[in-house]
Amino acid sequence: MTAIVDKNYAAYAANDLEGILATLAEDYTVLPFGGAPWVTSREGARKIYARHLVDYPMARTQVLGRIDLGKVTIKREHSEPAEGSKAPTVDVMMIYTVRDGLIARCESITRAGDEEAAVGVIAAQLDAYNVQDLDAHVACFAEDVVIADLNGAENLHGITDYRARYQGVFEQFPANHAHLDQRLACGNVVVDHERVRRSPDSEPFEVLAIYTVRDGKIARVDFVK
Repeated sequence: MTAIVDKNYAAYAANDLEGILATLAEDYTVLPFGGAPWVTSREGARKIYARHLVDYPMARTQVLGRIDLGKVTIKREHSEPAEGSKAPTVDVMMIYTVRDGLIARCESITRAGDEEAAVGVIAAQLDAYNVQDLDAHVACFAEDVVIADLNGAENLHGITDYRARYQGVFEQFPANHAHLDQRLACGNVVVDHERVRRSPDSEPFEVLAIYTVRDGKIARVDFVK
């Protein structure tokens, strides 16, 4: 499903602007994660990619990590500008969403905030989740926490509703366990690729949890299932 992302990167490496554009949906949207769109069309992306091909050649971009699940690919990257370019060094995480075989959406996360602290609170909530310590788990989340589907509906608001939901999960599935397959972090955003079993003999299911940390607490979780 996400092979189109590889095709996009191959075209970028080949300095093939038309090849890059061919991997994008007509309504291709570029935006900061959680922010307003910068670009809302394939043709609108032309100028951005033409500039990036000059300022950030693929040979100077290092992919630090990658997670794929369903229609979503997330890459953690570090890019140095081309020799002579005045563009800044870029430390970023990119979330690509594929629709009908083309890249429909690219969301960027720049490195801002205390990354070590963000990873720490995510690790703490997962540890508490796996030993069914409801108080310790809930303590990692903000009073106004929001739970949502990535680019979809917000389906939970506030710590009271969050506690009630996970009290129910722990009661219904006392052997519930989430195995961490991979973790990527960029500033105050942490992405966990988890494999969850409701019981030791049940079939696992995969999920991406995109955590946004604010003031030392998890303020938002966007799920990909």
